[in-house]
Amino acid sequence: MSSLRGFSRARVPTEVRPRRGAAVCASLSAWLLVACGLVGCSSVALPDLVDSDPSALSAGGSEGYDSSSGGFPGGTSGGSGTSGASSDGGSAGEGTTGGTGGGGVPPPEELPEPQDVLEPLNDPLNEGCGGGNDPQAWAVAVREQGPTTSPSHVREAMMADWPSLSSLDEVSVRPWEFLNYYTFDYPLAPEGLAPRAELRAGKDDLGDMFELQLAVSGPMLANADRPPVHLTLALDNSGAMEGKALGLLKSAGVALASQLRPGDTVALATWNAADGVLLPVTQVEGANDPAVLGALAGFTPGGATELASALKASYALAEQAYVPTDINRVVVITGGGATATDADLAEIAARAYDAPDKPGIHLVGVGVGDAALYRRGLIDAVARAGGGASLFIGSEAEAKRQLAERFVSTLALAALDVHVTLTLPPDLRLGPSAAADVKTGEPERVLLAPNDRVVLHRVIRPCGVEVDPAGVLRADVAWVDAKSGALKQATQEWKFGELLAGDTALLAKGVAVLAYTDALRAWKLGDLLPLQTAQARLAEATAALPNDGELAEIAEVLAVLQSL
Repeated sequence: MSSLRGFSRARVPTEVRPRRGAAVCASLSAWLLVACGLVGCSSVALPDLVDSDPSALSAGGSEGYDSSSGGFPGGTSGGSGTSGASSDGGSAGEGTTGGTGGGGVPPPEELPEPQDVLEPLNDPLNEGCGGGNDPQAWAVAVREQGPTTSPSHVREAMMADWPSLSSLDEVSVRPWEFLNYYTFDYPLAPEGLAPRAELRAGKDDLGDMFELQLAVSGPMLANADRPPVHLTLALDNSGAMEGKALGLLKSAGVALASQLRPGDTVALATWNAADGVLLPVTQVEGANDPAVLGALAGFTPGGATELASALKASYALAEQAYVPTDINRVVVITGGGATATDADLAEIAARAYDAPDKPGIHLVGVGVGDAALYRRGLIDAVARAGGGASLFIGSEAEAKRQLAERFVSTLALAALDVHVTLTLPPDLRLGPSAAADVKTGEPERVLLAPNDRVVLHRVIRPCGVEVDPAGVLRADVAWVDAKSGALKQATQEWKFGELLAGDTALLAKGVAVLAYTDALRAWKLGDLLPLQTAQARLAEATAALPNDGELAEIAEVLAVLQSL
């Protein structure tokens, strides 16, 4: 898979946030020194907001919830596809999830787009690419990668018994989530992180261009080698969970239970205020522990929909099981019909905060149920506040895929504060697919899980001269090791001509995935032309990867769109 499904040092609202002052400033200062060593900064100044608001230094691009403003502070997040893959306008029914606590949470599609930064600051539209013979270093921005609900939500909506425009209308199509969800099998790093790249030449309406797919691979971590896991499942037992949602809730729990090992612990909590403990903290015998499976089998809905009750019971259980060196997670499983107040989100963020001597208890949000009825607002809000992934489970197969096959990458974390810098030869510039798409700003901070890759797709344009095949393209990655807290870095260089002559099969898949998202979003607006483009890009990718099951899955969805 290609997602950053680990967890951030979540921002905590000012009124509940522990203050780390000097330690945080020192950490950022150290990273900036590393970064400048990589890209050659002329000067570095710590942001003024460091002293007043340590949330500004949070990792992972999880825009922390700001209870004073009733939403998440603005950042530099956005889609991670080719330039111009902007965020979706959102669907009716996906507004705020704020309850009685005040302002609501904006849906993720309303967050700003990614903004690549040129160092030193030059005009990216300058035909001379900044002038001279100096390489140009770009800090490449990426949207925070926790949410991955869009692809599975789309697939379940369109492959249902009665697919329709109205069913897809309720699904937000976010291109960065699709790149994050699908599998790009770049080699994993032997240790730490490692950059990978593919490049191919092409043309578009603006002239000559090169498509670059840049991946950062995390380390391999087998389930047998991971640290112990301490899971607390917060199970929605509201009346709305009857039927399909209840069955998928149990499927999600069973999928998690299938990956447990001796030494792991599990606790189950419901949303009942009076008695929220369904299963106390239990050390499991191994996979499919009978105590866990028995508690799941006996679970029945019929309680309240107040998230606050679930949080109180769940975090009390999670604290009992807590071991600083292990993986400590709260997993909220819900049909999405409940509400989250400002106070709820502040509590989640406070619990997820990683203090130097006590890593946080991060939260994973799992939405279950019928795709046509599901509303992702709650899950996205709590997962963002908790620094974790948000998933949609619309079938038993998807439960196994997300929570069993991807168990480690969904729950574990390899790297914090991942920064990617791309240095181009002087005759090339990072460019948009359309002139209006050019933006600059601060890069987003991201993080990476084991067994994972973050995949970025960018357009490179020549500066009006013949490109030197001996020119060097360089990727620098700097990060904080999740286990040791040490600042680390990795660098990879490629000669432009050699990279251009290399394999581009996975790049073709990335292009097909992005064309697929373009088709979905255009189809919702009544435009069928991008559907033809997507089918052509999919055919190219399938020719390069004939045994790729995910491409076959995308073809099935496109066929449904074609038939409607």
